[in-house]
Amino acid sequence: MRAEDTPRDFLRNSEFNPKRAETEFPNARRLTFGGLFVSHSGVDTVPIRERIILPVVFGRLPADGFFMHSGGSGGADSYKRLVQAALHWCDKFMVAISRHAVQNKWVRAEVEWALEHRRPILVARLDEFGWLDLIAEIKLPSQVRPDDRPREFDFNSDVKHAQKGFATALDELLIRFPRGGRERLE
Repeated sequence: MRAEDTPRDFLRNSEFNPKRAETEFPNARRLTFGGLFVSHSGVDTVPIRERIILPVVFGRLPADGFFMHSGGSGGADSYKRLVQAALHWCDKFMVAISRHAVQNKWVRAEVEWALEHRRPILVARLDEFGWLDLIAEIKLPSQVRPDDRPREFDFNSDVKHAQKGFATALDELLIRFPRGGRERLE
């Protein structure tokens, strides 16, 4: 990736080469294939882990059954390629939306990518910002209408209710798209 490329440019214009990715990240395909990609702002990592990952996701997916990148990774080119690989290999997508996520170029690029690739999306609201705030900041693919809204769960006000609803939605996705159930590589 060139230094001047935006995350959107990188994800849209960089060709994904599965063989190269498997060579560069030997365990990534095995760990993320058929898993859940968690798009978020690094600022929100703690509430995401406490409200969603630990109480809901860990009970349904093993620790290696989802990809949640760390803000401390520095954004090196190799890490950007790892995010690209995880997007391709994960077949379920979650976005944690907050004021920080709406402003985050990577979150916007990842959501746009997920929409373009028709990944099923679960939305976790962490504050007053939601799906409509986020998509107002991205270029929607032509096949997506603004009123095509994914399921949204409010982890800002009623956490227990949101956890229950999110768990049910994730269970439904796991039935429709079982981990490792996809046989082809994109």
